[in-house]
Amino acid sequence: MERKTDRGSEVQNWLKVALAQENLKRFSIEIIGNSEKGDGFVGDIIFVCVTGTDKEGKNKEYNLVLKCSKSSAALMENAPAFRTAFVREAYIYENVFPFFKQFQFNKGIEKPFDSVPKCYGVYSDQFRHVIVLENLKKLGYDLWPKAKPLTRGVIDTIIREYAKFHAISVAVEDQFPERFQKLLQDSTENTLKEFMDKSGFLNVFKNSVEEVYDLLRDDVKNETLEEWLKLKDQVGLIFGDMTPSVGDLKVINHGDCWMNNFLYKFEDEEKNHVSKFAILDWQLSKFTSPATDLSYFLFSSISKEDITDIDTILKDYYRYFCEYLRSLDTKVSDEYTMEKFFSEWKKYGRYGAVFCIIPIKSLYSEKEHLPDVAEAANRGEDIIESFKFELKDESGFKNRLRPIVEYVVKNII
Repeated sequence: MERKTDRGSEVQNWLKVALAQENLKRFSIEIIGNSEKGDGFVGDIIFVCVTGTDKEGKNKEYNLVLKCSKSSAALMENAPAFRTAFVREAYIYENVFPFFKQFQFNKGIEKPFDSVPKCYGVYSDQFRHVIVLENLKKLGYDLWPKAKPLTRGVIDTIIREYAKFHAISVAVEDQFPERFQKLLQDSTENTLKEFMDKSGFLNVFKNSVEEVYDLLRDDVKNETLEEWLKLKDQVGLIFGDMTPSVGDLKVINHGDCWMNNFLYKFEDEEKNHVSKFAILDWQLSKFTSPATDLSYFLFSSISKEDITDIDTILKDYYRYFCEYLRSLDTKVSDEYTMEKFFSEWKKYGRYGAVFCIIPIKSLYSEKEHLPDVAEAANRGEDIIESFKFELKDESGFKNRLRPIVEYVVKNII
């Protein structure tokens, strides 16, 4: 059952720890709101305004997002990987990002990778894990319009940033191998594999592959669907045991980069163009092929028109990656040619092909039907069953998945 506490006092205690480096002498909090159902799969969101004074008597105000692990004891018992995911994300914010930021600064980079929200600190005890971030919505950021694929310009912008992030990983490993190995100590485990092994999520992804197969029977050639269905038997390999081969490129990746795990600062009222964006939700980050990030991002975000030009997008990524490596004083490996890059895309692109199905389905479903794993666990129900949620807009879902299935069968499987 969920532990009952006074929410205001609990938040106050979290922030005393998380905001320690802000040197506040005293502060008060106002809880502005909470996330809606479907917004947080492994955690909940609390929006808070903090006002106070520092030790010099200066007034301070902070608009914060508190990303909190589920407080359900039943969920933690049945699916301990949820705790692992939160610990992973906290580690990325507290250790990886600061080092990467300082590394770029020392190299004199004028336009560094910084497309993540500011983290003020974390709080952790046996019941809760809390990551305290700046509230980007107060700075004009917002989600992308539901069920609308990203425009090509936005895709190009995000691809460039992922190229930077991946290149930093390679450069740090090249120039500071011992420090890099220390960074990897808590960022190499496969959280997703833990979800699969201990929580039964393997069947969730298998069922999603089969659901697409069934929905597209009248829209896609039978031989194409039969090839697609082969992914069902590969789910365990894709999410668990498919580690990059010796000689393949590995980077610290994001792991969960579908379009709703970004916030965007729009340039226009129609929300077609963005000036900035921030990447959220780093619980599934690990040390693996960059193709996992690229495939998940592209398949979950791209329009049917742009997927026909996906090779051009990938070539742009490769060029950005190589350029940023050079700016960081690391030579691109002679073995890592564009041909090598595309061979790894073909090998590891299945990650995004399977992973994108459930998030895309959620875009075409009602919020009240989306999974609430903590609620299911507290009722003593199988949390896996909550992922068999109702699809509202079948036509929209099918139109979104059809070009992905055809591309994946032709170019990856």
